[in-house]
Amino acid sequence: MRIVPVLTLILAVATARVTKTESPKEVLAQINKDSFGNSVLSVLQLQLATGGPVGEIQILLNNIASQLNGDQKKADKVHESDTVAFEKIIADLEQEIAYHQTQIVALSNLRDSTTEALGEAEAEVRVVTSDIANNEKSFADESATRQSQHDTWVRKDAEHVDQIDAIDEASKIVQHLQAGVAFAQLKSRFEKVQAKLMESKHALFKPLINALTQLASKVDNKSIIKILELLAQIRQQLVASRASLLATEERQAANWEVQSSHLQEEHKRLVERKAFLENSIVQFKVTIQEAVEDLEDQTLFLEDAEDSLSIQERWAAEQESQYEAQTFEREQQLEVVERLQEVLTQKLSAASEFLQIREEVF
Repeated sequence: MRIVPVLTLILAVATARVTKTESPKEVLAQINKDSFGNSVLSVLQLQLATGGPVGEIQILLNNIASQLNGDQKKADKVHESDTVAFEKIIADLEQEIAYHQTQIVALSNLRDSTTEALGEAEAEVRVVTSDIANNEKSFADESATRQSQHDTWVRKDAEHVDQIDAIDEASKIVQHLQAGVAFAQLKSRFEKVQAKLMESKHALFKPLINALTQLASKVDNKSIIKILELLAQIRQQLVASRASLLATEERQAANWEVQSSHLQEEHKRLVERKAFLENSIVQFKVTIQEAVEDLEDQTLFLEDAEDSLSIQERWAAEQESQYEAQTFEREQQLEVVERLQEVLTQKLSAASEFLQIREEVF
């Protein structure tokens, strides 16, 4: 029956502000300020007046102190566990934030570098497109030039063949005249050859034409020998000229083969380069788009992680504040218990002494 009022007294004391310099009278005065504490003190005074032992009160005070210390140890353990868990959460969030920040920097660099590469590729593809057009024009121009050279050679070579044939025919006619064949029998052939040589309008044939014209009016052995010598010289010059033209044609053909091969290889290289650049441009655009999207995602992830970190820090601060407040409250309660124990053990060792202080204070 005495435990409840005494425990109530201790709880009342726990709510009072006590300092070590206060006297027993002051301690009791603080307790007495509470209406319920006043009633408890009255019950305690009555209990002591009837011979109740002070030691029983001390036991209760010791139990309260033990309970407070036990509660504090439990609170310390929970606080320590919460602190470890919080530090792990904070470390994970900070690591996550660092990761997202690194990703944002990497993605930003990728976006910027790829954008720069895209611009360079687009500029180069314009240059390569122009180079392809120039290459194709050069090939067409050079091909036309080569075709013109070949056509000229074909025409001149045919002229040389006709001229050589005419010279050979003239040589046969003159040889027939030298053998005694009458000019009248060779006149038709002679006039055809003469007309063919005159059609060529080649300066090389002018002396020959004059000589043949004279031979048509007067055939003599001396003139025949001179004409045969002239025909041989002219034929030799025509053969040499034809051979020179053929050598020029072969040289030009060989040069064109090398040049056309170079132009075709260059064209192939340029077309492949353009295809590569166009494919690269497509890939660059895809990479930029993906980088932008990933950058947006990483930014959102970073904001979420930062928000979570802020929430965790506020929660930890609240828990720490609550822990410190409860710890402080228990320390205050323990101090009150210790002071009350001091009052009861040192100052109120006898009922008469307590009654005396009670009468003096109240």
